[in-house]
Parts: sequence; structure tokens; C-alpha cells
Amino acid sequence: MFRVRVRNIAHPGIRQFILRTAVLNYLGKLLQLQWDDWQNQRMHLRTLQHEGPKATDSPALDESTAEAVFDAARENLAQAIDELRRKVAGTHKLLQREYNELFTYMMDKRDLWDSPEYFKAKTALGTANHNLRMYMSAEK
Repeated sequence: MFRVRVRNIAHPGIRQFILRTAVLNYLGKLLQLQWDDWQNQRMHLRTLQHEGPKATDSPALDESTAEAVFDAARENLAQAIDELRRKVAGTHKLLQREYNELFTYMMDKRDLWDSPEYFKAKTALGTANHNLRMYMSAEK
């Protein structure tokens, strides 16, 4: 009879590696998506500010009405951008906290350093570190 080697995921330390790695990966992807949305909306606002209201956009509106509509749209977009910036900052903060907690947990579990889940968690830490440096919410 052949014996199939099954990973011992019943060990609480390995389960923690798996769960914390999943949380770290999820927050990293969420940060990327939110940051992309935020940057796209910022670029859209810059385009609106540079172009300004065009007379050819809606010929039925007079100039003052078109300007008011344009200002309202710009204000709504600015509010949406501010909300997205707050979301990015919050996700960044959560990802930083989870990164620190997983790193501390990994250093405490030296007996599990040879498990495959340890190396997956180590890879997730590297990815999270990259995401934390790349997707900052500070406007420059």
C-alpha cells in the first residue's frame, strides 16, 4: 500500500499562516483596486479642469447654465475623489497592521519555518510590502 502524505493543516500555527496570508493577499488586491479607481478619478478631474465647459457639449444650454452644470459635476467628482482617498488610506492602514501582525507572528513560530505555508506567508509579506510602498494615498 502506498501512503499519501497529507499536510498537517490541523496545527493551529499553520492555520494562522493560511488565514493571515489570505487576509494579507485580499487587502493587497483591494488596495490596488481602490488606488486605481482613485487615480482614474483624479485624472478625470484634471482633464475636466483643463478643458473647462465646452460650448459644443450641449448647444441647447446657455453659457451660464452650462457653467453651473460643469461646476456641479466638478464638485461631485471632487467629493468622490476625497471619499476614494479616504478608502485608500484606510485600506493602507489595515494592510500595514496585518503586515506587522503576520511578521510578528512568523517570528514567534520558529518551529514552523520549514512548512510550505511559512514560505507562502513570506511571499505574501513581500507582496504586501511592495503594495504598501507603491500604493500610497498621499498626494504628491
